[in-house]
Amino acid sequence: MSYENHKIILSIFLFLFTINVCIGQTKNYFEDYTFESIQVQADSIHQFVLKAMSANTNDKNKWERKFFCAFPNSYAIMDSIFGFKEKPAPLYHSKIPRKVSSYVSSTSHIGFFSQLTSIPTDQYYNKYVNICIDGYWQADKIRIAFGFGLHLFYNTKPACKALSRKSNSEIKSVFRFIFDGPHPDNDQNRHFYKLLLPLIKAENQRLSKLLTLAFNKLMEENHGH
Repeated sequence: MSYENHKIILSIFLFLFTINVCIGQTKNYFEDYTFESIQVQADSIHQFVLKAMSANTNDKNKWERKFFCAFPNSYAIMDSIFGFKEKPAPLYHSKIPRKVSSYVSSTSHIGFFSQLTSIPTDQYYNKYVNICIDGYWQADKIRIAFGFGLHLFYNTKPACKALSRKSNSEIKSVFRFIFDGPHPDNDQNRHFYKLLLPLIKAENQRLSKLLTLAFNKLMEENHGH
């Protein structure tokens, strides 16, 4: 093999190595934090959102990343932090300092999460899907899939890409959560389903079939929340 060929192969290897290192560093940079208790996690989420909302432009992304890494990665933890069982969860009553333009409550930590734009798309939507899996409507902040349905509508490609990585049962549970409620068979849900279906069908046939299955099953059930 000639010297020039050696140089070309070495250059390609170094390029691929650099790309893999960068990808690994980016993934690790946005890994979930661990906490000794739900209360500590809730306190961290609240402090990070306060920092993010008061930070200047240079620091805002850093605090949004910390907020994202502290944010739950499952429905069960979402419920433990934002829900209401025997008593209110730590952030059940808490609000953020000012309103944000979000897909859900404009004064909630969930609303702040729903409008993040500084997080890499794959990491962001993977966590978004995770917090919706096995979710169900409750008469508090646990509802409408935390705004994920509107992300499917407005940001169809990346939202569908993240959702498509999950199992059929997980996907159906997310779709169900989007439309779940005390009386899910209503005009608003049916209208949104008709708007959402062709967008998802154009992106992913498997997802569109699962959407229809999940929606029709929910409409047939008799809910007594």
